[in-house]
Amino acid sequence: MKLDRWIETVLKYPRTVIAGWLLLTTLMGWNILVLQIEPDVQEMLPDDFAIVKAMDEMNDLFGGSELILVSISSDNIFSENTLAKIRNMTVEIENLPYINKVVSLSNVEDIIGSDVGFEVSQVIDEFPVTEAEVTAIKDRIRGNELLHGAVASRDFKNAAIIAMLNASVESYDDEQLFRDFDNIRRRYENPETIYLAGYPLTRREVAVTMQGDVMTLFPYGIVLMIIFLVFSFRSWIGAFLPFIILMLVVANTLGFMAILSMKFTFIGLMIPVMLIAVTSSYSIHILSQYFSECRNCQSPDNKLKVIKSAMNLMITPVFLSGLTTLIGFLSLQSHVLPPVHELGVLVSFGIVVAFLISMTFLPAALILLPFPLHLQSSSSSGRLDRVLSNWGSYFTRHNKGFLLVFALIVIIIAVGIRRIEVDTNPVYFWDAKSELRKSSDFIDKEFGGSSQLSILAEGDIKSPEFLHKMEDLSGYLKTKEQITSVTSIVDQLKLMNRAFHADSVRYYKIPNTREEVAQYLLLYTLSGDAEDLDQFVDYDYEKAQIIARIVETGSADSYRLYLDILDHIEKAFDASEFPSVTGMTAFVGVLADMVVNGQIRSLIISIVLVCLVTAVIFRSPVAGLLSVLPLTGAMLIVFGLMGFMGIRLDMATVMLSSIMIGIGIDYTIHFLYRCRLEVRKGLSLKAAIPITLQTSGKGILYNGLSVMTGFVVFLLSGFLPIYFFGFLIVISIVVCLLGALTVMPALLMISKPKFITHKNRSDDE
Repeated sequence: MKLDRWIETVLKYPRTVIAGWLLLTTLMGWNILVLQIEPDVQEMLPDDFAIVKAMDEMNDLFGGSELILVSISSDNIFSENTLAKIRNMTVEIENLPYINKVVSLSNVEDIIGSDVGFEVSQVIDEFPVTEAEVTAIKDRIRGNELLHGAVASRDFKNAAIIAMLNASVESYDDEQLFRDFDNIRRRYENPETIYLAGYPLTRREVAVTMQGDVMTLFPYGIVLMIIFLVFSFRSWIGAFLPFIILMLVVANTLGFMAILSMKFTFIGLMIPVMLIAVTSSYSIHILSQYFSECRNCQSPDNKLKVIKSAMNLMITPVFLSGLTTLIGFLSLQSHVLPPVHELGVLVSFGIVVAFLISMTFLPAALILLPFPLHLQSSSSSGRLDRVLSNWGSYFTRHNKGFLLVFALIVIIIAVGIRRIEVDTNPVYFWDAKSELRKSSDFIDKEFGGSSQLSILAEGDIKSPEFLHKMEDLSGYLKTKEQITSVTSIVDQLKLMNRAFHADSVRYYKIPNTREEVAQYLLLYTLSGDAEDLDQFVDYDYEKAQIIARIVETGSADSYRLYLDILDHIEKAFDASEFPSVTGMTAFVGVLADMVVNGQIRSLIISIVLVCLVTAVIFRSPVAGLLSVLPLTGAMLIVFGLMGFMGIRLDMATVMLSSIMIGIGIDYTIHFLYRCRLEVRKGLSLKAAIPITLQTSGKGILYNGLSVMTGFVVFLLSGFLPIYFFGFLIVISIVVCLLGALTVMPALLMISKPKFITHKNRSDDE
């Protein structure tokens, strides 16, 4: 391909080109200061998504569903010292401005019979002194399903303080909330052990970990890339120019992100490092060719000619590799998760910027910088050339045997795909040794979890017939292993009915008439706090909610539970009576389903598009099929390893396939393009393959190593999903590299495709 006129213009006005990019980058980068972090996983789904709108409706009707659970473990939770601590902690938490209601042993109420029917009184009015008084309190708690396992664990070794937050998220700050509760915990623990759990604390930990990753990943990524470039090129020009280009790309992309008013989400924080890993290859390919020609030239007078020659040779393969990488990331637009959309858009923007800078800024800088004198020694370069040449000769001779072994390896490893689990629960963003996981696991075990699932009921809430339907649905929920407790207005009315009839167990049932229900509700408002019922029923008694407490579980299990409940409602009731199932558990389950669907959709789209583009590039359908064969094998290997190693498919690893295809296809295109070029020069296919490996193979190797260097930084992340994403993407690049440098030569020797050989029919056997 002839050098375009705009490249000629670049070399004619290099200072203007460089100044233009620096000015544009300054204007774009100025916006970076306004970027914000969004730690809320609930923002992963669009605002108009059904589950999101249902959660908002439930919050509007019954107040916020977010809560903080404080667990107090003691040898005797009913001792005067422990109860005094629980009382003081309860009062302090009640006085926090963002708290709506607090329930604990010190203030929890129960419904008991009285002369006027029943009354609402505190379970612990005075601290128990004797063993008999403690036993009486335990019996009273056991007799109330709403209390047993909620404010006290079933073995009475742990007590809980349940703090319900105001519905408005804007009314509190997660960091301030953590400080307040952590301060209380530190002051009151010892000899008691105190644990904290709840989604606001998880969200705060996400934000803290994100801030740590931002301060760690990008700087380490830059340092590692500089070290790699210096080691690869043995030249400061080879390290300096790609580094400057990376800074320009990142600054422009993050500035573009700010202009679009996007925020750094859990997924978005990977963008800067991803840009370093993905976009460095364009300048590296050009510099590798430039240095190669400099060695042959060794004369500063020919620098202009060398630059033109390198650009002329590399512009087409670099453009094609950039195009296919762009397709891989743009395929993420098919994903339903907005943060994945955003990552695809921003990295695609960075790819375009990186290509333009590599085609303009890089040659402009090369023409101004001195001729590189300190290059890799010829002996070192010669050794690598011999290794690559022998490598190519081996796989051309033993093509059939190698492909058979490779296919068997792929089939064996691909069996692990069946073991892959899907999980989007934010609690599992950290390992089991983390403080948050330990607290969450303990509270799950002792108090039935800090997650909730809510079902909206619409109808005449005072009608016994409708209440029986709610009871039937609650009974079904109790059969589910993940659900530890189910509460609703039905349970309150059953307690009222029993208390009204002298605490007779026979009357622990729904009242018989609508009039009785209305009477009990009136008595409750006179004896107790009417706001106690606000979380169960609305003011007009037309809508109610059934609340199920759930232990933390995998997202796949959460989604199955969610679907089972919807299916049961559809079969057993009128769906309009229970129109929505929401809560964090439902949200995590739906999110997991979106992750799976998005993975399949983006995978299919990226493979098809890359196949079509490669076919168009080489004007051959065979080229498209050949290009995706090594990628398919690589994907089967990587996803099989995920299954065998127990690595979950989550919000980070879901992007693996599209990124693998976008990056891996580069190696195949560079190999095919150079191999065809050598054949058209008159070489046989068998002779062209070793030459291709000595030339483009070296650039492919450097490219792959540079991308791995960029992505390996993710192993420093505080998030397990990002850590495993980094691990898997490095493995995938290794497999893609081997596929391009081993599988492709073997496939070409067997298939002898016409798009490669049509200019030279004679081929060595």
